[in-house]
Amino acid sequence: MAGSGGDKEWIHRSDLRDLVGIDQLRDLLGQARRDARRGERVARSYAVEIANSKGFPDPVVAHPSAADPQIRLWLRVDVEAWLDRHRPGWSDPLGR
Repeated sequence: MAGSGGDKEWIHRSDLRDLVGIDQLRDLLGQARRDARRGERVARSYAVEIANSKGFPDPVVAHPSAADPQIRLWLRVDVEAWLDRHRPGWSDPLGR
C-alpha cells in the first residue's frame, strides 16, 4: 500500500477506500455490541478510548503528528482483525 520515497511514505488514492477513520470505527464498534442497541453507532469518546488502547492497531495516517493527531486512519483489515480477536461474532448480522 505505502511506497517509500526517502523518509516519506505514500498512500495511493485507490487505497483510501480501505482506510477507516474514527467515525467508521464508531460504526464498526456499534456492530459489535451485544445488547439491544446493536448496530447503533457508539459514542466518539468510546471509539477514541478503544483506538488509544494497548493492542489496537497503529494508524497508517496520523496527522499532523502521532503525538497530537487530529486525523487518524487505520487499515480496515487491521481493524477488522482486532474486532475478530476482541469482539468475536461482530460481523454476524444476527449477533449470534
